[in-house]
Amino acid sequence: MIGGGVFVYASSQTTTTTGTTVKTTPLAKGTLQNTISATGVVESTTKVKVSDASGDKIEKIYVSVGDWVGSGDWLCQLYNKATDTYTNVKADTSGTITAVNAIKGAMASGELFTIEDTSDLKVQGKIKEVNLNLIHEDMAVTVKSDATGDQTFSGNLSKIAPTAIDTQPSTDATTKNAEFEIQVDLPANVQGLKIGMTTRLSIISEEKNDVFSVPFDALVTDNSGQACIYIAKENPDKAGAWVVASIPVTLGMETDSLAEISGDQLTPGMAVITQPQALQPGNAVSLEEGATV
Repeated sequence: MIGGGVFVYASSQTTTTTGTTVKTTPLAKGTLQNTISATGVVESTTKVKVSDASGDKIEKIYVSVGDWVGSGDWLCQLYNKATDTYTNVKADTSGTITAVNAIKGAMASGELFTIEDTSDLKVQGKIKEVNLNLIHEDMAVTVKSDATGDQTFSGNLSKIAPTAIDTQPSTDATTKNAEFEIQVDLPANVQGLKIGMTTRLSIISEEKNDVFSVPFDALVTDNSGQACIYIAKENPDKAGAWVVASIPVTLGMETDSLAEISGDQLTPGMAVITQPQALQPGNAVSLEEGATV
């Protein structure tokens, strides 16, 4: 499982007081996510193949790739030499011409044109068998493509195939990694994605908003087994001096690098010590300047 989370860090304060120098980060609320990775290709939800198998000569072609056509528009003209008659092949639906297989002077004998709705897109993808039981329909999906850089698109997991993709059987059952087709619906008139683009999919399997979280390295366990974080707290008896204070927390959702924490003593901005393992509550410390991402 590929996990990810949002955790905001900022520069810490600096002081020259005595004691172990520690790095801290201000406690902040953000969004935690666990995601499952998949891949896919952008397709049109509506794709119509226009065919003719009459064997008549293709006399004229009226459209090119990229042209928009309406239902009933002429696509090409055919000529039947035996009857000395002309007929027109018409569009069965409205959309954009995305493929022209018709060749002027050749005989009509199969697929001539492809018409797709470029404003109604989906991603046809595949997911590994090991992740199949972690997903279900209607999950939110984040879509990215190399062609669009850092831009992200929101989608919805609408279909999961009931059977695996039919591939060449493996002779070794332990090495066979079955994959299942999935479909991700995209918003209407989405800008930036085009038919045929390869995409990376992040299926959001778990998400929490507006929660405190810390890296796992910032967690400690006290002698009673209680999970805690250590913070640098200003010594009320000595201006400019800092000491370690232990704050009990309750653990919640986890990603691959962050843990959700909650507790009635937590407040935004408190200086969480990021590597507290060698410290004890009451130790004098000084704060190291720097930011961690």
